Amino acid sequence: MRSTGVEEFSTLDGIAQDGREVLGYIVAFKGGGKGYTITPEQRAAYTAALDETTAPLIGQRASEHLGDFLLVKCFFFLALMRPTDPARHDKHIKWQYRRALFTRGLDQYESSGTPDTGAFPTLERFTAEHR
Repeated sequence: MRSTGVEEFSTLDGIAQDGREVLGYIVAFKGGGKGYTITPEQRAAYTAALDETTAPLIGQRASEHLGDFLLVKCFFFLALMRPTDPARHDKHIKWQYRRALFTRGLDQYESSGTPDTGAFPTLERFTAEHR
C-alpha cells in the first residue's frame, strides 16, 4: 500500500479501527443486487463527520486514506466468496465478477491512488456482458 492508513487505524483498539468499514460504506460500492446508494451531499456530510472524529484521535483525517480503504474493501469483497460447487454457475459468475472488480480497483489504485467504485458495473451488467 502507498500509506499506512489501515495499520494506523487498527492500533486504536476499536475506536476507529473500522474507519475502512465506515468509509467503505460512505462511498459507492456495488455488490450485485443488494446495497444502497447515497447522494454526493450525504457522502460529503458523512465523510466530514468521520474526519472530525478521527483527526483529534489520530492526527489525521480518515478520508486521507480513502484509496487504501477502498482497495481493502475490494479485496475483502473478493475474499469472502470462492465457489466450491462446479454445478453452481451463478456462484462462478459472481466469483468472476468480484475478481474483475478487484482487478479494476487495483489498477485504479495503482494509477490514481483511489479506485472509482461508483463506476464499477453492477453484477447484472457484468453478467450480461460476459455470457
